[in-house]
Amino acid sequence: MPKDACALLKSADIQALAPNANIGSGVTDTTALPMAVGCTYTWGPRSTQWGQTSLSVIVTDASKVWPRGLSPNEIKQRVVVEAKQGGPDASEIPGIGDGAVFTTNPKTYDAMAKAYVIKGKGVLLMVTFHGGNASSQKDKIIALLKVAAGRL
Repeated sequence: MPKDACALLKSADIQALAPNANIGSGVTDTTALPMAVGCTYTWGPRSTQWGQTSLSVIVTDASKVWPRGLSPNEIKQRVVVEAKQGGPDASEIPGIGDGAVFTTNPKTYDAMAKAYVIKGKGVLLMVTFHGGNASSQKDKIIALLKVAAGRL
């Protein structure tokens, strides 16, 4: 587990989501320790539809969620189910951890990329974008997940 989830993504990394916005430093959230640590970046004016645009990074200790661990087959099953039920743009993401998935929730203006980075790291890594154009940011959100996974 990283001590600071804000070290996984920098404001400059997130700038791709909103090139003209002023994205400041992230705010660390340690309220879920020792199970998880998070960081949230917010920017732009509040919208009456979705509120403040934001990106959050959450790292969860897999051993606290699944004490007996997850087999590669169990991870694959979770990814397949999430990809099937994860909204109109949901899909599996190859090449990150033991399995990864992109999901959307148009009702809440959220899009999430999640990686089961079990071997060697033992964590579940989630990058969630919240904003009016969430589903159209798929490639950028997946790229941010890859950056964060690489910095674990």
